Amino acid sequence: MSKNVQRLFEGFEPESYQLFIDPDFDTRKVRGNVTVVGKKKGRPSQRLTFHQHGVKVTHATITKNDKKGDAEHEVVRINHQQTMDEVRLHTDGMLYAGKYTVYMEFEASVSDGMNGIYSSDYKVDGKEHRMLSTQFESHFGRRAFPHIDEPQAKATFTLTLASPKGLTAISNTPARDQTEVDGKLHTTFETTPRMSSYLLAFVIGDLHSRETTTSSGVAVRVWATKAHQPAALDFALDTCKRSIEFFEDFFDTPYPLTKCDNVAIPDFSAGAMENWGLLTYREYALLADPETVSQSGREVIAEVVGHEVSHQWFGDLVTMKWWDETWLNESFANVMAYVVRDALYPEWRSMDSYVIDEGLSALRRDCIAGVQAVHTPVHHPDEISSLFDPSIVYAKGGRLLYMLMNYVGRDAFRKGLKAYFAKHAYGNTSGSDLWTALSVASGLDVTHFIEPWLLRSGYPLVTVAQKGADLVISQSHFLLDMSKADPERLWPVPLLASSSDVPALLDTRELHVTLSKPDYIRLDTGAIGHYIVRYTEPAHAEALAQQVASKELGIPERLMLLNSSSSLARAGVQSYDATLRLLEHYQDEDSEPVWGIMSMILGEARRFVDDDPSLEDRIKASMRRLVEKQYARLGWEERSGESSQDVMLRATILALGAYAEQPEIVTRGLELFDAYKQDPKQVPGQIRGVVFGIAVRNAHPGAFDYLLELDATTAAPEVKQDIMGSLSATKSADEAAQLLSRLKDGDKVRQQDVDHWLILLMRNRNARPQAWQWLQDNWPWIEETFRKDSSYDYFPRYAASAFNTRTLLEEYRAF
Repeated sequence: MSKNVQRLFEGFEPESYQLFIDPDFDTRKVRGNVTVVGKKKGRPSQRLTFHQHGVKVTHATITKNDKKGDAEHEVVRINHQQTMDEVRLHTDGMLYAGKYTVYMEFEASVSDGMNGIYSSDYKVDGKEHRMLSTQFESHFGRRAFPHIDEPQAKATFTLTLASPKGLTAISNTPARDQTEVDGKLHTTFETTPRMSSYLLAFVIGDLHSRETTTSSGVAVRVWATKAHQPAALDFALDTCKRSIEFFEDFFDTPYPLTKCDNVAIPDFSAGAMENWGLLTYREYALLADPETVSQSGREVIAEVVGHEVSHQWFGDLVTMKWWDETWLNESFANVMAYVVRDALYPEWRSMDSYVIDEGLSALRRDCIAGVQAVHTPVHHPDEISSLFDPSIVYAKGGRLLYMLMNYVGRDAFRKGLKAYFAKHAYGNTSGSDLWTALSVASGLDVTHFIEPWLLRSGYPLVTVAQKGADLVISQSHFLLDMSKADPERLWPVPLLASSSDVPALLDTRELHVTLSKPDYIRLDTGAIGHYIVRYTEPAHAEALAQQVASKELGIPERLMLLNSSSSLARAGVQSYDATLRLLEHYQDEDSEPVWGIMSMILGEARRFVDDDPSLEDRIKASMRRLVEKQYARLGWEERSGESSQDVMLRATILALGAYAEQPEIVTRGLELFDAYKQDPKQVPGQIRGVVFGIAVRNAHPGAFDYLLELDATTAAPEVKQDIMGSLSATKSADEAAQLLSRLKDGDKVRQQDVDHWLILLMRNRNARPQAWQWLQDNWPWIEETFRKDSSYDYFPRYAASAFNTRTLLEEYRAF
């Protein structure tokens, strides 16, 4: 780990910034000035220090604000400490504690990456356009201007932005006034509330928008480049409006600003960013073209918008003190995204999806030895990208908060949040502040319950041994490599049992219960707990399997029962054959989320093919049998009035059948691909990726080249995603080589998509050797291009996830 970084906030506490930024679109140079008012703290010294990275302060003055009158100190030396990301302003006299006004003129650059102030180049009708936007989280604001770049250093910001005439300029707050100066438009925005600098943002570009207003009067807009039709903005606009209204009620706290802008950016490293009042997104996470969007695409957009809107309270209004508490922001938004989506679109059954989308991600990552805990110390902000494991910081943390919400009760959870926002508005907190508020609201010791889950990695295996009315429940640390499990580790486990005879919590190693009747019990009803369960008695396990077949178990429980069996098999606690036999009880399964875990298990079975190719035909035959009933029910055509779950399940069934080479599915898929080339409307968005994939994997004449050309010409982000997924599934070594040769060509593959292309190719057994070799050969380029990007650690992590032979493991470790 890095040495603890010095906290500049301990020496200077900013109160306000007056900031002028003038970026040049052509030269990619930035000039500006900033006036910061704040308090010097600590011992007298002859300097003030601010953050900068690649920013040159060319002139500075320091003025002491005193009751006796202002006293200016001459800045005799400006020292740029590049290794420490600092600029030090040395003065001719001693600076004592008190209030100061610091003025700095500076020069900076538009970033080549996707942080700081950066550019996106794109085409509309063949004409080149450029957009400038910002990404300041976590500590990239220092690339734009000198300031105290720490979350606890909250201040107000009054931004004046110079932009070319004819372009739209947006920031966190509404524009206050505009004037023309030297041929440019100078826009001064209203002063922001007190906030952390990483939430400051602006966008300059040739944009268009749709607008609405919430019931409480908040102006809501969605923006995109003119490469996209206005109708593509409508779904996100309505979702954002209703999300704000939902959270105002759920938190019982008004939305803190007067407006909420949402902007789709052509190049964006993460999925989205919660800049206060100016939310920025990848295009696929915001834009829903009615002609191309799928049901799953709409659900992704609703989730991402809900996630970012929830941050406007949790993260923006109240912010963590330091980066080691970032998990709290993201974990909270992770679960709230599904809570709001479930409220806005109840027919989607989002909380069932939450179990497969986030629960499995967390459980399958958290059982690996060496994975960090949710709350992990951050000594330097540079460490954040390597610690920000989405399966832990987002998925596990969100799952734990959802478990906590159910433990204390939804009403107490909401009451505690209201008190938390009221007490800490415009301030900074740590997790303990939230636990205190929830404890007061619920009357429970929340700290005792939640911290064992947060401060340590892993989760328990809860073992159930029931013979008649005699029941023994025990817990032990579960890891895929059980030899590394901690035999002393215990958690306060909410048992969520089907019988009231069973206590609510297991916080000891073992629990003995005499039941009032001998009916077999179930634990973790609702699949809320962060643990897996093993039922040791064969008759008990068989009884639950029969409840799966009859659908007596709810969707989340059917899902998690299968996941527990798979996890136990992967850890060697039971044979994989037991999991495959359990899978046979899912022949009549018609729930799309449950098919998510079924598909995952079938995918795991496919991994055995690497060691024994002869298994592939048997696995494909098994898949054909498993999908037969649902394929007969769903077919290819969407039906009027059918559920959103069936719309998405159809795509899953067709994709599995296509891999299994079910002749009818392959034949129809190729017919639809030819039909798509004539009229894309003939193929619904939800199955478009399946149709593309069938054509590529079966080497349909012209399919590969057609999709490459379509990728270059379409502006529809979801179509591009489908093209990426299908082309990367090629069985041709020549085609894989062609795809890899494009990755460093920014005209063909946007920087934001390089990791996705490479990861998909590495997961393709046919292309894996080439993709692995490309990664090794081009690692210096990856390091130089992405080392300051949040996607940097995806390359080694997802590369490793594609490997499943001893030889590849040894190669990976050697590299």
